[in-house]
Amino acid sequence: MKLTKKQKEKLIEYGWDLVVTSEDGKAQDCAWISIAPEDGYIYGEIVEHFRLTGEGEDVKLLVIGTSED
Repeated sequence: MKLTKKQKEKLIEYGWDLVVTSEDGKAQDCAWISIAPEDGYIYGEIVEHFRLTGEGEDVKLLVIGTSED
């Protein structure tokens, strides 16, 4: 997935990192993460926050930026 120029500018404005490197070494603007029930507390928080049922094997989230202070 590629972000538009306007989306990239908005992320930069708020201090978010834009690019992650995939396993094949290519730069991209996003990354998928998967959180399973075995992850414990964080799984419950994600299910509650996004109002999911929690009946699936895992929750997949598309992350388009990160901020680390």
